[in-house]
Amino acid sequence: MSNTNQNLLNQTLADLEVTEIMNALNTAAAAFPDATLTDEQRRNLNAISVDNKVFAEEMLDEMNTNPNLAVNATYNLEFLANDLQLFEQVETIISRMMDMLQRLEDVKRLAGHEAYGMATGAYGLLEVMARTGVPGAQASFDRLKVRFAGQGGRNPAPPMEG
Repeated sequence: MSNTNQNLLNQTLADLEVTEIMNALNTAAAAFPDATLTDEQRRNLNAISVDNKVFAEEMLDEMNTNPNLAVNATYNLEFLANDLQLFEQVETIISRMMDMLQRLEDVKRLAGHEAYGMATGAYGLLEVMARTGVPGAQASFDRLKVRFAGQGGRNPAPPMEG
């Protein structure tokens, strides 16, 4: 059994910190072009694989080094360059965001684990206090025991009313 008094995350974020984080996220979201896709577009638009990205980069190189190619009259070199640059920029940001998301998920899991572990430990003590007649303990125990109703043990689910 883990030490119920161990608490690796005994802190919270200050309201100002949460506000600053949310403002930074809003600023980041506003910086991106509005390219929200429908579910159908997500299914139908091609994703770019590593090989396809390399191909697009090589085509851009060909268009840059051979400006007299007929393809340059049909396809805009700048559009291709911009799309590739934006792709790379977003890829870098996604990588950082994935790291950040994992960190947030870890903090959330640890905080939740610690909160629930301490709560169940305190609940066990409250149950003992209720059984031994400590004043006020029974009412608190009765209010909280519904969480464990129907999970077997000493707290069966209440009978169905019919």
